[in-house]
Amino acid sequence: MQKRDGALKGRRVDGRAIAGLTAVCGAVAALTGVANAQTDWSENPPVIMQWFETPWQDMERRMPDWFIAGYGSTWLPPVSRGYLWPGAADQNSSSAGYDVFDRFHLGAPNARTAYGTEQGFDQVVNEFHLANGLVFVDMVLNHNAGRQTGAGFQNDGGYPGFWMAPSVPAVDKTSTSNWGDFWAGVPSGYRQSENPGGANYCLHAGDLVALIDINHASNNQFIRQPVQEGNPQNIPGGTYINKVDANNARFYPDAALGTDTLNNPGMFSGAGNLASSPHSGSPCNVPARNEPISQLTLGRFNIANPMAGDAVAENASGYLLRWTQWMLDVKKVDGFRIDAIKHMPSWFYDTFYDTVVANRRRTPDGRFVTPYSFGESVEGNDFTFDRYIRKPNGRASGRSGDSFGNRDALDLNGAGQLRDIVGGGSSWGTVLSTHLDNTDDGFNNGSIGVNHIFSHDNGSQGDGGSQPPLPTSRQQGWFAHAYLVMRTGQAKIYHNGRGIVLRNSPGLGGFFPREGVPVAMGFENNFTANTVVANLVQLSNWYGRGDYYPKWTDDFVHIFERATNVAGVGLSGNVLVGCNRSYAGLGITSYDERTFGTNFPAGTRLIEMTGNAARADVDPSGQIPEVVTVGAGGSVTMRVPRNQNINGVEHNRGFVVYGPAVPSGTVSFTNIASMIPADATGAAVRRRMTALPVIQSGTFEIQLTTTNGDSGAGNNNNADDNALFRFNQGYQDLNVSGSVDIPYTNAVVPGYEGFVTQNQPLANTANTNGLYRQVIDASQLPEGVNYVSVAAFRKRNTGEAPLYREIRSAIYIDRLCPQVSFAAPGSVTSATQLFTFTATDRTPNRVQVYLNPANLGTLVSQAQANPTQNTANRFDRLVFQRTVSGIQHGTNTLGVVVSEESGRACLQTHTFFADLCPADLDDGSGNGVKDGGVDIADLLYFLAKFEQGAAQADLDNDGDPVVGVPDGGVDINDLLFFLARFESGC
Repeated sequence: MQKRDGALKGRRVDGRAIAGLTAVCGAVAALTGVANAQTDWSENPPVIMQWFETPWQDMERRMPDWFIAGYGSTWLPPVSRGYLWPGAADQNSSSAGYDVFDRFHLGAPNARTAYGTEQGFDQVVNEFHLANGLVFVDMVLNHNAGRQTGAGFQNDGGYPGFWMAPSVPAVDKTSTSNWGDFWAGVPSGYRQSENPGGANYCLHAGDLVALIDINHASNNQFIRQPVQEGNPQNIPGGTYINKVDANNARFYPDAALGTDTLNNPGMFSGAGNLASSPHSGSPCNVPARNEPISQLTLGRFNIANPMAGDAVAENASGYLLRWTQWMLDVKKVDGFRIDAIKHMPSWFYDTFYDTVVANRRRTPDGRFVTPYSFGESVEGNDFTFDRYIRKPNGRASGRSGDSFGNRDALDLNGAGQLRDIVGGGSSWGTVLSTHLDNTDDGFNNGSIGVNHIFSHDNGSQGDGGSQPPLPTSRQQGWFAHAYLVMRTGQAKIYHNGRGIVLRNSPGLGGFFPREGVPVAMGFENNFTANTVVANLVQLSNWYGRGDYYPKWTDDFVHIFERATNVAGVGLSGNVLVGCNRSYAGLGITSYDERTFGTNFPAGTRLIEMTGNAARADVDPSGQIPEVVTVGAGGSVTMRVPRNQNINGVEHNRGFVVYGPAVPSGTVSFTNIASMIPADATGAAVRRRMTALPVIQSGTFEIQLTTTNGDSGAGNNNNADDNALFRFNQGYQDLNVSGSVDIPYTNAVVPGYEGFVTQNQPLANTANTNGLYRQVIDASQLPEGVNYVSVAAFRKRNTGEAPLYREIRSAIYIDRLCPQVSFAAPGSVTSATQLFTFTATDRTPNRVQVYLNPANLGTLVSQAQANPTQNTANRFDRLVFQRTVSGIQHGTNTLGVVVSEESGRACLQTHTFFADLCPADLDDGSGNGVKDGGVDIADLLYFLAKFEQGAAQADLDNDGDPVVGVPDGGVDINDLLFFLARFESGC
């Protein structure tokens, strides 16, 4: 076993330097046996919504819409600041983030990223977690911003955290110069990695669209974020960049907290489709993976006291991996989408990345698991699988799994074929054969691959050079999304919020992410409801379990079943999905009919769940049944709508989803004090479309009233037989049963609670409704928005997969006053002063500041009647500032009215002393304590100090009775100045 830790410097294995990794963050528990996410490929993981072009605060505001649409994960754009000349007057970046410049800079109030500030990012991550969502951020480890060759850039300090090997004095660099942590070029110029047929092509050492490529095998040891002056290991700094900053300590682990040692079993090549090229030191060859067993020692970040971090020297790879661990342990992200992974050597991921991330995500129930990540490899499926996928064994081939990593890849080839089929080309057979998922074991079983159609690079509209136009319904490919989210495996839907319209990214030429699916959250950009995609996401949650079984595939129609293998019974059907790419409806027919066998018992009534069969624009002649009854031997005849009906109306809803009826029902809450309405105005990027019931009482009830999901069944035998609820991330004993009712080992509803106040199922009764009630102690919930999920289960036979209807709601808890903290300034010596107020939770949305108000008792009503009066500026997500004028000498009072969206407003008072009168010297105690007034005590105090020649009597240097500037001595000017001020009474 070869031990690799932060003390190793300069050793090389297979021609590369071992990364001098620093102690990198976060107390990790139980490092024996890595607990991995998602190893049951038959259970759909939550659908990811790739959410781009939206500021963090707007994203946070729309979280109820995202939650109710059914999503459980998100992919966010790169969070670090892209390149911006550090001397520019405007330090707010508009870069999309792929020209990453300063990784640990997540934005500050006067130096924002395109999406906001670090505080705003922290809050939106917290909000996603509250909504039981996983957060995957786009990480860029292959390159930095555009390659800068000039001496001036080196004098500025170069790239944050990286060494350019600058000469002294700096000179312009050439392609063959020493580039330090970066790959140099060759005499004919800089190498490139995007065009295999072009000149100077080199996959692992070439620049990607002119973005400077990092040499991950370099071993230049520096303290890359210097904390203390004079340390000889500090990276050389410049005018702006890589300068010493004591605040950099928060980016380092705290040595006092100890370390954790992690063992990596290695990643060896095996039989299969591996490349035959030797594992040489050349960055232009692509060797097969062959990583030995290794060990890595990592430190722990001090979450309670971040400034206790201890800076240590590291190489470039150590710096990148420390950022990775910081994002997981401190910023609490749940995983990563890895940009340009094929442009990096696989050893970086197999040996170092996988070790750093191992067991580093904490689940809501308190376990530590390995976070999920997925790379972008624009290559063939075999190439990608053999080098960049490493997942738990499960049912996947051992070629990519060893129970250590949890690293997947985007299914780029499958996505390309799905875009072609949306555009009118390709065929379903080609789509099915092209998926990355086939590569590990020959089956589309969900074992590998992130399935998608559109992304920021390949969207429904746009070319990356300007803001893309909105796509048509046809261009969004709704029928393809039905296939995408209902089949096995990880699905991802791309939504461009269109909230960032200005781009100025020199390294990327003003990159505009492409357009995606505007209706992803249930609304068009004009705010009209369109739940076509959100409904599919919800159906994936309700029915998306069991293996994938194709039932019919031809050029235009693809039909598949999801079925579960029940012990002693065999396959048991869960859902049927039919997708049709045809637009040939006019004058022919509105649908295509296919007959096939299924794993449903004869007589099973299957309900069309999308509503398409009932729509007049989809089926104007009423020939597509809303209920299909399974025939003998499991036979089913399905009519799948075309995307244009017989009358020539293009509706783009060429899909149906048939499943056994799940319970219908409504969720309500008692003790609702008021409603926060949906936003009536505002841009689509920010406009929340979900109304929020407000609960101000100490307790309330959540109530579920169910009805039979199949009114034509004639009985309630297959209605609901149970229901569960979850608030926020769950795992909270809200029904006071003594423990969490559903443990994490449940693959369907982990962390949920049962209804115990009343639990009256509908199944096997003659009742009209089922009724479930639970009293909730509101003090157990956080103030502000809370996210509620209720699952009503269809009665099923033993061993069958659970099917349920999930009803999601968002409510607003408002029991307590919104609060801000006030940091009193140390000294106020001016009649005008900037004051700062910091929210103590997420609820304050308005702060109004009144100086020395005449009537504190009426201040709240005054502020509510005049909401724009004396408002503080929102400086950061939780920080409000207001400049106050008219401050008087002595003690002043600030009346601060803090409001939240529910309408509640509360008064806080803060006092401070303003020292505006030079003649106010003493309160009579002789101790020089100012009392806010001028009287004989001040005169006597001054005369005593004047006679002593003491500093307290040094008030003026030139006899000017107004200015009053001390000069270090006591003379007649000080006496005259004091007497003038004493006489005026200040």
